[in-house]
Amino acid sequence: MGPFRFGFGDAIASGEQLRLAPSMRSRKGIAWNKRAFVESENFQVDIALKIGGQGRVGADGLGIWYTSQLGALGPVFGANDFWTGMGLFLDSFDNDGQKNNPQVSLMLNDGTRSYDHHTDGSQQILSSCQRDFRNKPYPVRVRIEYMKNVLTVHVDDGMQSTPRYELCMRAENIFLPRNGYFGVSAATGGLADDHDILDFSVFSLFNEQQKPVPAAEQIPQQEKQKYDEEFERQMKEYEQERAKFKEQHPDKVKEDDEYDPNKYYEDATARELRLIYESQNAIHQVMQNMDQRLAQIQQSQLTGVAQTGGGAAPAPVAGGASFQQHEKNEVITSLRDLTQSVRDMKQYVNEIFTKTYNIDQKMQQGGAGGGGVDSSMHQKVDSLLNELRTVRASQVQTNGGSACPNVQCISSTIFILIILFQSAIIIAVVYLRSKQDKAKFY
Repeated sequence: MGPFRFGFGDAIASGEQLRLAPSMRSRKGIAWNKRAFVESENFQVDIALKIGGQGRVGADGLGIWYTSQLGALGPVFGANDFWTGMGLFLDSFDNDGQKNNPQVSLMLNDGTRSYDHHTDGSQQILSSCQRDFRNKPYPVRVRIEYMKNVLTVHVDDGMQSTPRYELCMRAENIFLPRNGYFGVSAATGGLADDHDILDFSVFSLFNEQQKPVPAAEQIPQQEKQKYDEEFERQMKEYEQERAKFKEQHPDKVKEDDEYDPNKYYEDATARELRLIYESQNAIHQVMQNMDQRLAQIQQSQLTGVAQTGGGAAPAPVAGGASFQQHEKNEVITSLRDLTQSVRDMKQYVNEIFTKTYNIDQKMQQGGAGGGGVDSSMHQKVDSLLNELRTVRASQVQTNGGSACPNVQCISSTIFILIILFQSAIIIAVVYLRSKQDKAKFY
């Protein structure tokens, strides 16, 4: 865009912004582009602005213009009335009391209508949206796009540095004047805000048929051919100089030719394979360490059991290592399993006692009734032998065919003799008690 015409009204320009109207009562200012927009019929305008003041409510607002003639100071947000073209208004003050401000409104004029401030142009505006653009932490950005007689307006919320546009309005069948002028204006009333323009950029939009020819395609064919020839000549000179350097410095050329980036840098695939290989090696090493520790624990347990059976003190673990906490836990677990096996054998003994008592009762009943004692006695004895075999099998399974860990074991023969001896005593006691009861009864 060409230069703006400043100095109208209270507008103040600086290197960073253009203040159209300061936060003082009854101020107004305008700025218009001195050169008409003739590049295209369609355009896009990006504006960055800040509107804010100390009051909870501000006034009056800011106008963005595209008109057929240069603007002048006037009553419509600082610019003249009865314009021809488009006026986009950022209206801060609610004049009609409808509680719909701040709002962004669009009005088209053919030069015959006057803007009604008392109603905020409610009967004249083409479209509008309610947006709060005052006192935002970041500049509020407005994007106006006019393409194929369709006008769209997007407004940013000003809450972050990166623009986040939201659709405000879209109007079709809009016919704007060609070769118009862009401008901005602002005004204050009884209340006042600062109205600043930080950026005003205009871009030309083209249809596929109207798209300009790129600069590369505008180069004449002879000039393009000249550039190609120059490039080929420089490439030939470069190859000649390179060959000459190889002849003069064969050692450096050799190092240069043998330089392989793969020798110093690894790609993603090689790195992934290396990490997998290292992980597998680490897992294998951990498993080997675990196997060694388990072997040491097993050896220490066997050595301790053998020495306990021989009446000697337990020897230290192979390799000079002492029992660790997890090794002690494993030994305690083995002792608990052995205790459970002893409890199971005790339960079997109780069952044998119960069945022996039942045999004695059957024998007494058989002696009183006469007959059938021998066959019943044989069955009970067989049952007792089966139970004893079960006890012996469970003992063998518990010991696992090896010495009992951490306890002094007895042989199976001695254990069975003890069980038989206890059973004989129990049977004799029960039998004697039953005879005394019978003698007293008779």
